[in-house]
Amino acid sequence: MNKLKIITIGKLKNQSLKYEIEDLKKRISKLEIIELKEIKQSNENLLKKKEYELIKPYIQGQEQNTFLLCEYGKQYTTFEFNDELKKLSQNNNGQTIQFVICGAFGPDEQLKIQLTKKLSLSKMIFTHEQALYMLVEQIYRHYCFDKNIPYTK
Repeated sequence: MNKLKIITIGKLKNQSLKYEIEDLKKRISKLEIIELKEIKQSNENLLKKKEYELIKPYIQGQEQNTFLLCEYGKQYTTFEFNDELKKLSQNNNGQTIQFVICGAFGPDEQLKIQLTKKLSLSKMIFTHEQALYMLVEQIYRHYCFDKNIPYTK
């Protein structure tokens, strides 16, 4: 399994989700979560641009291996997501696979253009904390499949 990195705007405030994410993260040795500072800004477009500037250094040169989480991204079943990560791992020469979760107003237009891989966890809207938990949960399932570890249903 390749190293996996999640880049997210804002720190986890929900203690229940924080506990669950930390518990899963302990089990997945190759997962890193980078929480970028949340920006306070009343202008939505300016906010998105500032978030993009925070994210940009983490994705430069990694665009082909980076998924942008957004509502219009591709939806996968758990097994399809597992297959996609396996395929990406086999084709990217050991490079880190990354995921980007933006703030409440979604990604900046430049980020949408720059990252061609887009992932949607559902047709419903979730907080970035909930999206982070669901993504880590699916990555943990991938880890279990990869290591042939039975996953409790």
